[in-house]
Amino acid sequence: MNLNKDFNPGTGNTFQEINIGKVENYNPNATTVTNNYYGTRESPQGHGEQEFKGSSSSKVQEDQLSTVNSQLSIKEILTYVARLRGQVADKWKSRYMKLWEEILDLKVVAAKVYDPGKQQETNFNRNLVANIIYYLGCYGQPDNGIFSVYNASRFAELLETDKDHSVRAELRRLPPPDICSRIDKLLDDW
Repeated sequence: MNLNKDFNPGTGNTFQEINIGKVENYNPNATTVTNNYYGTRESPQGHGEQEFKGSSSSKVQEDQLSTVNSQLSIKEILTYVARLRGQVADKWKSRYMKLWEEILDLKVVAAKVYDPGKQQETNFNRNLVANIIYYLGCYGQPDNGIFSVYNASRFAELLETDKDHSVRAELRRLPPPDICSRIDKLLDDW
């Protein structure tokens, strides 16, 4: 359609030009749309859905996406635990973040920490991280503790800006025994 610049659609009317390839029904004023489509659909490239899902490039893309997501989660976790740096004992201040990097590299931790489950507003397993923080707070003799003073309310406030946040309860629970034993081995090497 070709319109000149002086076109007047009339008082209270508007003009829209819409270019769509193939449309079964066009209802611009519809408030509810129910699609009852019967038959088979193909993807835009002409590949069937099963063929597309089974391709090897799809598997490679999933692996790459998984790697990117875990790297982003590592950064988020490190940023999260870095909020407690002011509570770290002097002996551990220079090694605290390196310790967390090595904890996140442990296979037993990596298998669980990147899955938030049903936890909201997080991309990692915040409860497991809080459990590990609790374990680190209780590790070793008082003169070799990672945190100078362990206080779950204070830590919850530093981590989540709310001392009554649900993470506070997790700051009083131990992580699974297999994770505790691997962290013990890691700390013995330090």
